[in-house]
Parts: sequence; structure tokens; C-alpha cells
Amino acid sequence: MIWINDIILGIVQGLTEFLPISSDGHLSITQKFLDWMQGRSQTGAENLFFVVMVHLGTLAAILIYYRKVGLNATRGFLGDLSVPPEFQRGAVIRTCVLAIIATIPAVFVGLLLKKKIEAAFGSLTWAGAGFLVTAAVLLVTTRLKGGEKGPSQTTYLDALTVGLAQMFAPLPGVSRSALTITTALALGFNRSWAVGFSLLMAIPVIGGAGVLELKDVTSEMLAPSYIGPILLATLIAGIVGYSAIIWLVRLARAGVLWYFSVYLFLLGIAVLALASRSPG
Repeated sequence: MIWINDIILGIVQGLTEFLPISSDGHLSITQKFLDWMQGRSQTGAENLFFVVMVHLGTLAAILIYYRKVGLNATRGFLGDLSVPPEFQRGAVIRTCVLAIIATIPAVFVGLLLKKKIEAAFGSLTWAGAGFLVTAAVLLVTTRLKGGEKGPSQTTYLDALTVGLAQMFAPLPGVSRSALTITTALALGFNRSWAVGFSLLMAIPVIGGAGVLELKDVTSEMLAPSYIGPILLATLIAGIVGYSAIIWLVRLARAGVLWYFSVYLFLLGIAVLALASRSPG
């Protein structure tokens, strides 16, 4: 059954990581449901380890989707003058600095609040509340048309502001993409750059979370019977996540991300009602 469970969870992660509906929250409630169906339970730490691993699969999806951008940026950084101006060395370095600045708040949260985040992953109440927060954030996008800012017009203060919004993303039910894209649009980013910067920020955050979690891995977590299904789920999450990125880009450009708020409001209320009736 563990193989089937992790395949299901890998699909859930891939579908929900990039859409503004919180992959962490969906993984949390799906894990709870599967545990309940099978009469077992996992600790918040075990759940968080799985979440970090499948996030690595969706990190690979980002790198593959933006492979041409990454290749041009690498060529420009190495001094190839034939690439477009936005990929020249100076522009690449500046964009990387923007991403680093945006990542700093999340680093502090990950280092200082790791135990509290683990505890949150053991609670349906946290997930339900997070879904409602994300739904409210998405409704704000109905008033945001974005602006003309691209990478070259984005200031370091803009990057820090988007990074501060990302601080709340580790909580289950709170969507990182919803927070960061909404904040970017409010700051005047154009729609394509808002999505692109949100995904760019995800690279150091997800990679850093993976490194942070690896130091707490136990021998039991590396047993073939345990790690094998997780690796399969990670692969599936990457494949499904690639398709989800394509969908996200289209939805953001069309300005209809708020559609997901209806689903999240209903889901959040349902999860909170279930949590109040069955705290365990």
C-alpha cells in the first residue's frame, strides 16, 4: 500500500505545487486521509520529510521548463555576447541577486521555526486555515492588473517585499505561488515576470529546504522499503509538475487565478469542520 500511497501523493504534489492552491496543504490532508483509511499515523517530521522530497521533483520541473532561459543565462554569464541583452552577464548577476534577496526571509523562517512547521504538518486545522488565507489572497488578484516591470525594472526593495510574502508559504494550506505572484502584481510586475520571479524564487527555497531536511534524516527513513516509494513519488511529481507550470503561466496571463479561491474557500471550510469533529 505504501507504493500506491506515495504515487497518489506524487500526483497531488505535481498538480498542486505550481497552481495557487498550496501543495503542502493538499499533501497534508491527503496524507491524513490515507493514514485514516489504513489505520496508521505518521509524525509531522515524517510528513515534512516526504513533502521536501517531492518538492525536489517539482524543482526539477522548473529547471526543465526554463532550460532555454537557463542555457542563455549561463552563456551570458560566461561572456557570450551573442545572447540577448537580458541574458548578458550584468543582467544575469542582477537577477540572481534579486532572487537571493527574496529568499533571505524564507531562510530565517526555515532555520528558526522548523519545529513549529513540523507540528503544523500534523494538524488539519492549520491546513484548513491556510486554505482560507490563500483564497482571500487570490481574491485580491481581481483588483490587480500588474504593470510593466520586468527584471531590469525590479528593485531590490521589490524583491525583499515579495520575499517577505513568501515567509508564510511553509505553512500547510498557504500557497507560495499565490502569495508571491499576488505581491509581485501589486508591485507592478508584468504578469509573465510575476510568474517567472515566483518560480525563480522557488529554486533556492526548495533546494535549501532539501539540504536543511537532509541533516535530520534517520536510518529508518533511508530504508529501501521507505525511500523507494518516496523516490518514485518524486519522479511522478516532477513529470506532473511540468504540465502544471504550463497551466499556471496560461492562467496568470489570462488574469483568472482568482477562480481557485472558490474551490479553496469550500475546501478550507470542509477541512476545518472535519478537524473540529475529529481532532485526531
